[in-house]
Amino acid sequence: MKISYATHTVWSNPGSFRNRLPELPDAPGHMADVLENFMIHHTTAHLLDIRIPGVAERDRRARTVERLLSTAVARDRRELSVQRELSDHLFVGSREFALLAASILRSNGVEARLRVGFVDYFKTDHWEEQWLCEYWTEGGWRRLDAQLGWRARGAYGIDFASEDVPDDRFLSAGRLWQAIRTGEVRAAQCGRHRDGITGVWLPAACMLKDVATLCGFEPLASDHWGPATAFSRNRAVSVRDYAELDALADLFSEAPQSPFEARSLAEQFSWALPGSAIMNEVDEMPIERVYGRRPVRHAHLHARIQEARASG
Repeated sequence: MKISYATHTVWSNPGSFRNRLPELPDAPGHMADVLENFMIHHTTAHLLDIRIPGVAERDRRARTVERLLSTAVARDRRELSVQRELSDHLFVGSREFALLAASILRSNGVEARLRVGFVDYFKTDHWEEQWLCEYWTEGGWRRLDAQLGWRARGAYGIDFASEDVPDDRFLSAGRLWQAIRTGEVRAAQCGRHRDGITGVWLPAACMLKDVATLCGFEPLASDHWGPATAFSRNRAVSVRDYAELDALADLFSEAPQSPFEARSLAEQFSWALPGSAIMNEVDEMPIERVYGRRPVRHAHLHARIQEARASG
């Protein structure tokens, strides 16, 4: 089987809930509004003074679409397109919105991939960490911010279509790293505004996640591995890492066209891809325990790449 961005990953596969996906629109232009019927971004909820139920605090740690849909259906068994009570929503991050959008698109044969970067439309003069779903059309790759349903668009004053985020409103983590290095952007302008987190370490850590998603590994926003574990712990990047990060950003300045191509490029930087030693900054535990003794490791990804290589 040839692996493309239309191939489900273990994270995007809806599993036992694949029969529920047709309840959601497959057109990117309609996704954000419908997803907001049962999902809301954690930060948007705070902005709108919406109380987050205690049971929903772990929603952002749902690693798979199957887990997301299982939780949504457990709270309200009606069709997913039906508006829920806010207390029954999933309270998630942009990664979970992007992953579910990619799952819907891949289930309909559309190439889709998660991108990790920063956007400038949530706060003036600030680049906020954000995960988007990039999808293929005849005109090339376009970006969908599946978080921008009607409620979020109103809260943030968004003036563009959620399924077509303008190129100048999103910078991949690698591109932002380059902009910081050349002085186009100040490190203090980048981060997670609500959490009070800024600094060059966050684009550096996010660059590894963006490379990983291009290779077909879709981690949590709170996962770190390799040098990013130290970046997260120290809130800083060691000077000795700058040259390697510069080279990685340059290599992926043009996104590859398939997971196989991405993996081939990333082989030059083995430290950039997740292995068995992945730390989650929220749970503060290795990924083996996060996965409940069923870790999805680099070896699994390598097997998928080898399968692609053998088939073609």
